[in-house]
Amino acid sequence: MEQKTAIVAGASGLIGRSLTQNLLNSNQYAKVIALVRKPLGISHEKYAELNIDFDQLESMGDFPKADDIFCCLGTTIKKAGSKEAFYKVDFTYPYNLAERALKSGAERYFLVSAMGSDKNSSYFYNRVKGELEDKLSFLAYRTIYIFKPSLLRGNRSESRPGEKFAQLITRIIPFVGPWKKYRPIHADKVVDAMMKVAQQHDKGCYYYQSEIMQKM
Repeated sequence: MEQKTAIVAGASGLIGRSLTQNLLNSNQYAKVIALVRKPLGISHEKYAELNIDFDQLESMGDFPKADDIFCCLGTTIKKAGSKEAFYKVDFTYPYNLAERALKSGAERYFLVSAMGSDKNSSYFYNRVKGELEDKLSFLAYRTIYIFKPSLLRGNRSESRPGEKFAQLITRIIPFVGPWKKYRPIHADKVVDAMMKVAQQHDKGCYYYQSEIMQKM
């Protein structure tokens, strides 16, 4: 099997940390490059970091060539401070990354989105996620994979009190019948699904709902 190069954006986050480690442990990848704003403290012979300013991504001269791009970028409106700042992190950065990587020869783009994403949604968060998915689908990648998890479980390095409260509440809710698809999913399950999908040889744009990832 030909070994590939992967780029990870958002490697410091809940999914990004686990994904980066799995990519490093995979025989499928010979090199893993994390786009970072500060060092992550990872030491591995296959690992490299590229300090990057996402606001300058489009004008960046030497962007590394990679086969697969994994985008785990995301924030909350509360943390971002405004809807405008949230839009920049959850739409502008992922889309600009996709465009820039495509110009450098990337063939596949993996995006972590969210359940409920819909470009026509009345909810700003879901609408932004949906708009990104829609616009990405028109880029000339060989393959685009979009993962849409429900509420994530796992230990974040950052504090999100609202999310922790929701996790506690959902532990006592019986997710059965039509509600089963809303069952919270552990970040490692999302990563497992991404790693399994990465072994496929598809062409086109594919969506993986949270319930499907639970089973994978």
